[in-house]
Amino acid sequence: MKKSRLLSIFLVVMMLSSVLVTAASAATATIKTKTQPINLKFDGQALKLPDGQYSFIYQGSTYVPIRYISYALLKTVNWDGAKATISEPTEKELAALKKQLQSAAAGSQKPQTSITIAIQPVKATLVFNGKTKVLPAGQSLYAYKGSIYVPIRFLSESVGTQISYDPVTKTVSGESEAYRAEQGAGGGVVLPGTGGGTGGSGGTGGSGNAGGGTVKPTYEQITAEAESKLNSLKESCKVTLMDIGLQYVAATDPAVKAQIKAKGIQEVDNCSAKFEVIMTDTKAKLTTNGYSTDVLASYREAFNKELEAGRAIAEGLM
Repeated sequence: MKKSRLLSIFLVVMMLSSVLVTAASAATATIKTKTQPINLKFDGQALKLPDGQYSFIYQGSTYVPIRYISYALLKTVNWDGAKATISEPTEKELAALKKQLQSAAAGSQKPQTSITIAIQPVKATLVFNGKTKVLPAGQSLYAYKGSIYVPIRFLSESVGTQISYDPVTKTVSGESEAYRAEQGAGGGVVLPGTGGGTGGSGGTGGSGNAGGGTVKPTYEQITAEAESKLNSLKESCKVTLMDIGLQYVAATDPAVKAQIKAKGIQEVDNCSAKFEVIMTDTKAKLTTNGYSTDVLASYREAFNKELEAGRAIAEGLM
């Protein structure tokens, strides 16, 4: 009963949050957020964002300026105010891009400090090599001082670049298909989240089909993978529950409301079950490789804190 009550309260909070978020979006187009300095490394080359451009994390996604990062991915960008077209460069454009990146990599810019900036949502079409792609639910484009910001993982993977993140050094690494092919031929290192012959983004990070043997994953790789899965689960559950919450608010028939609420509670049960699967999988990987499992307590604490916060808000409204 206690678990069911907590899940019901969590659902109520998600419903209320959906209404508040919708109302806030309609009331203002400006969002204040803090920049989060990160290190960028593409195809083995360290880069720094130009002065006046930043990276920031909003609702669990890391955003970067689309034009500069597209250049880092060796793609051209055309922007007409309503559509961003990212495409393969001509030979002349490619040479210019490489020269520009060499200059950026050789720069001596000071590390950026965290500041508060005001970003504005932008509605635009994104076209990658002639194909229109839609941002995942919960993500958007934002404008800041003439630059358009886009989720880095979405941008990179849309052009075939695999992305990994090291939370210890705060480094986002990207490897293009061409670079991976070159490194594979030379026995390159498998980065977290790039597969490595195991068929997924697992932390065992095998050495691929050549050479045999298994590369032991680092503690950071295992926990980074877990945190990525937890963030994805959170966003997925949030979007689904927000949709259910809006259905609940719009319904007037008590019987229909009861059905929607039951559906919502079932969805929260599903989210909780998926959370436990991630916890079990992460614990097994940490234990198998001889690492401490203490971090799991913090993951569970954060999860339970959301439920307890839901209880406090719901009880205050009843």
